[in-house]
Amino acid sequence: FFGSVLSAVDCPRDGQIARTRSRPSDAVAMAACRRRARPGLALAHWLSGIAAGALLAGSASAQQASSEFVERYLSEDYFPGMTLLEPVVPSGSLAGAPWLVRYYKGSQRSQGSPPALLQASEWRELSDVIDAFVSALRLRPREQFQTPPAIFDRQGRRLQTLEDLKSAPIAFFIELGVWIWPPVRVGFEQQAEGVGKQRAVLRTLSLRPKVFEIRDFLASEETEGVMRIGERQGLVKSQGTMQSADLKRGIAHDSFRTSKQAWLSNGLSPLIAELDERVAQLTRVPASHNEPVQLLRYEVGQFYHGHMDWGELELYPDQKDHWLRNHFGHEDRLATVFWYLNDVPVGGETIFPKHNQPICFPDSYGGVHTRYCPEAPDPDMKSCEQGLKIQPRAGTVIMWYNYHANGRGDRNSLHSGCPVGPNLTKWSANKWVHIKPRESRAHWVNDHPALKRHGWQGDAVQDPNKCTFVVKNEFAEQADIMWIRPDGDLMMLSQAAPGSEVPQSSFLGHSFRLRVGDRLSDIVTCRKGHTRATLTKDFVFRDDSASRAEL
Repeated sequence: FFGSVLSAVDCPRDGQIARTRSRPSDAVAMAACRRRARPGLALAHWLSGIAAGALLAGSASAQQASSEFVERYLSEDYFPGMTLLEPVVPSGSLAGAPWLVRYYKGSQRSQGSPPALLQASEWRELSDVIDAFVSALRLRPREQFQTPPAIFDRQGRRLQTLEDLKSAPIAFFIELGVWIWPPVRVGFEQQAEGVGKQRAVLRTLSLRPKVFEIRDFLASEETEGVMRIGERQGLVKSQGTMQSADLKRGIAHDSFRTSKQAWLSNGLSPLIAELDERVAQLTRVPASHNEPVQLLRYEVGQFYHGHMDWGELELYPDQKDHWLRNHFGHEDRLATVFWYLNDVPVGGETIFPKHNQPICFPDSYGGVHTRYCPEAPDPDMKSCEQGLKIQPRAGTVIMWYNYHANGRGDRNSLHSGCPVGPNLTKWSANKWVHIKPRESRAHWVNDHPALKRHGWQGDAVQDPNKCTFVVKNEFAEQADIMWIRPDGDLMMLSQAAPGSEVPQSSFLGHSFRLRVGDRLSDIVTCRKGHTRATLTKDFVFRDDSASRAEL
């Protein structure tokens, strides 16, 4: 009963509406909601006071410990999709009485009113709790390819049972269903247990976007080892996926990005595999969600202008492969764990130029109409003058989230690599962590709601030199996908697990071999459009596209 009353009167707060600067109708709707809810609110607050007071009287010590955690983790800021939960479990003379969950939407401290409560007596399993919060928070029905919500303890462990929740001082309901460390406040420190052979201390550098610093994540011998492996592998000019507008204008990659890069897979060295697992321990996201390491080298004056590590679908309105790769906006790079491999005393900073800007329409799924609001303009993408600047320090990693906990991309995660100073070189590396396991696939859905929301326009603009190379692995072992560089050396781009199909964005005329241990396959070359190739059970790398053409 308490839960139904309380969930029925959960109107937006003034601060939340003020931050959206959306439409005048929002404020009108909020006021109307509150007028309708006023009697219910009064009753709810009275009931919650009686219920909580009665329970707390019999469990003062446990509640005091719980409240200390609540006070520590509540924020003055609002984090979309991240709700802090406080179980109120009676003990002593009230043991066996119904228990409650007090909750704080957005993990934000209540302003002028008591927090909402849900009564838990009818819950039989954790899925009942999740369903209750889906209803209380008024979440929309899940879309196809969207991940379900989940509940975690403060160490990022996914809760499995009701007892897990009842025994936790606090917990977090994450709408995205994948753990995101709560930033709380600038300077806040929290320990991630079991990271390598020690604990990692996450220190919050920013709330918008969510940026953390982890010092001494890499030992000096590890930073040196990663750079040596990259030099042996060989570095090539950095390239990425071009936005549709840039394709139309014929923009060159080196007009906004001038570094060199190499992809380092776990199979190259036990060190790379060990660091892959350490990143998973830090993020609390399984290593199956991780991309290979992207090693970067910036020489004097080299840079990477403002960009996102996640794909804004609005900027790719006619690139179907991009939409499929991102599962209509429900799969992408959740987090970036960025390694600094050497000190760079002058230049070379990582800068977040939209630091501290408000989140436009924070509780929406995003889309064309939510990209901008008056207080959140886009900066000069070439400038390194304004924003949060982080100087490279060897062994330190910074981690930022490219997504909000409600499953929407964070436009404040825009960042740049500033030009490196005189007589210096910057070595760094990206470790990208995805929302879903890397082998996850989506198919085209003609009526998916994201098409309208993000402005799909249909296939129109294509890079004439682009080629999608799809590798199917029927062999019994994992295979490395090796690109044959112009100088004839091999560079590993990705890996194909047994039974998997792995698409690789490439260009016309690029040739590939597969490697399993010391064995190398035949060569297959990427042809116009899509090229499909299969590594057979007999270790024959077959060009399926050529076979069909001959028929």
